[in-house]
Amino acid sequence: MKISRPVLINTSLGIVIAGAIAASLLILLPAQASTSTEATQLTSTVQQGTVSSTITASGSVAAWREVIADFAVSGTIATVDVALGQAVSEGQQVGSLDPTDLDKAVASATNTLTRAKTDLATANAAVATATADASSTDQQTASGAAQELSSAKTQVLDAKDTVADATDALATATANRADAVLVAPFGGIVTAVGGTVGGSSGSSSSSGSTTEAATGTTTTSSTGFVTIADTSKMTMTAAIAEADIALVAVGQTADVTFPALADVTATATVTAIAPTGTTSNSVVTYSTTITLDSVPAELRLGQTAEVTITTVSSAADALYVPTAAITTATDGTSTVDVIGDDDEVTTTPVELGVAGDAGTEITSGLTEGQTIVLGEVAATTGTDTGTTTEQGGFGGGGAGRTGGFTPPTGGTFPGGN
Repeated sequence: MKISRPVLINTSLGIVIAGAIAASLLILLPAQASTSTEATQLTSTVQQGTVSSTITASGSVAAWREVIADFAVSGTIATVDVALGQAVSEGQQVGSLDPTDLDKAVASATNTLTRAKTDLATANAAVATATADASSTDQQTASGAAQELSSAKTQVLDAKDTVADATDALATATANRADAVLVAPFGGIVTAVGGTVGGSSGSSSSSGSTTEAATGTTTTSSTGFVTIADTSKMTMTAAIAEADIALVAVGQTADVTFPALADVTATATVTAIAPTGTTSNSVVTYSTTITLDSVPAELRLGQTAEVTITTVSSAADALYVPTAAITTATDGTSTVDVIGDDDEVTTTPVELGVAGDAGTEITSGLTEGQTIVLGEVAATTGTDTGTTTEQGGFGGGGAGRTGGFTPPTGGTFPGGN
């Protein structure tokens, strides 16, 4: 039987395609992998040193006290004697008011007091005269003098009241005149200047308002002529979460670092804890003031600070081990596995002390330098060649390559089928 040419071509093409599919399936079969495991024992030694537990927080640097100073009397500002950032000493003049009206008030109060004293002297003389006349043997003269004496005594009492009032008025006018010159209540840095020459003084209080971070007490004012910060000490205020605040107490030591100042650190002390918490986004925190023991020269007000507060600490010669080496049973007893000189492992009962950040204190049961077991780690070794996928095809393809059959020009097999 004669087979037509198109049938032969199509049959050959089918055989080639079937072979390519079979080869692809064989190539996609994954290679076998072999693994093996071997336990590795982790060890450490009993160390000696301080074991401590800490809490970390962040905040910003502030002066330990700050005053908003203002004139105690109203008036027109005549001079502004300081500038922003200037250092001032206690008692240094920082500004003054125009004294014209204040001087007039002092002069008027002085004149009033002088007249009051003159009136008092006149009243006292009248009393003396009336007293003498009351002693006269003339009955008529004596009777009239008694009435004059009573009136003179009343005038003396009124004159004394007037003198007292005039004296107080003069003292007030004199004090106001003195208050026309404002001085720094303590040494520090001028952090704000609110007054200008020709402006009016605020006269909010006689001594300004003061914030003292060391004690946690604050008095605030909305306006002021100048603000002075005492930078002889510096503090930072950190927000401590309610879960940790019970561990924090006034007097605890702390270490402070400053992200903007490389290699600059400072020791510090907790000096105040707010009695009331603040809630933000359902999180309750307590404002805690930490005072630096010394002020780094590079430190500036408002810089970010990070504090580590030591909440509990052991003696300097305490023994401790990594916490992972300790096994605690349900009955509360704790043990540590100790490796002896003969490499034998002995489970040793221990008593625990301070649970610190770097380990746990051992108060009895171990000695310094002993080798202890931390645990075991299964180390896996082996080979895995994975799965190799290769693409191939008819008409130029092969392993690791992409190929295919390209029909002759015209897009069809010879014969048209």
